Amino acid sequence: MKVIRCSSGFVLLLIVGVCQPIGAVRQNGVQNEKAAHSIDSLSELRDKHRALLVVFRSGILNASDGDKAIIDQVLKADPQPRGRYQWAYGQIAKKLNSYIRKYNSLTPAHELSDADYVIYFNLIEYRRILNTIYPYGELFVIVKGSPETQTPPRVVWKAKKILWAGDAIGDLIKELKTIRGET
Repeated sequence: MKVIRCSSGFVLLLIVGVCQPIGAVRQNGVQNEKAAHSIDSLSELRDKHRALLVVFRSGILNASDGDKAIIDQVLKADPQPRGRYQWAYGQIAKKLNSYIRKYNSLTPAHELSDADYVIYFNLIEYRRILNTIYPYGELFVIVKGSPETQTPPRVVWKAKKILWAGDAIGDLIKELKTIRGET
């Protein structure tokens, strides 16, 4: 540890070796985030074509359960948007419908029982930018479980951060195109 006295009477302490581990932890955190959002996680969707879009604001989640609380809420949710969720649903559905028309590799499901997986947008807030309102939130892709193979439902993809709904679905579509070999 080194003490440096400044002219204004402040004491500056330098602790050698602390900056290096903080940087290493930060790099590992970024690497772990990238690993959790890799395209390989979407490889399960290559042969799955029926998707259900769900948009709502989740309640308080228990952080100790991880994705389990999100999955439970989505599986119990009404797939038809109500009230102020309709606008965010419309924004996402518009981009998905464009993808469907262009590539025909995805079909919409209207009920959870018809879907292979669920695209869930957790609406966090509406932001007003230049007198226009934008929905912001997190996007998740949840693959339904299978009782035959005893695999539980699980989150296979999550947006890197809280994004505008259009950007979040755009990221997902871009990665789906890559997985499915669509150009």
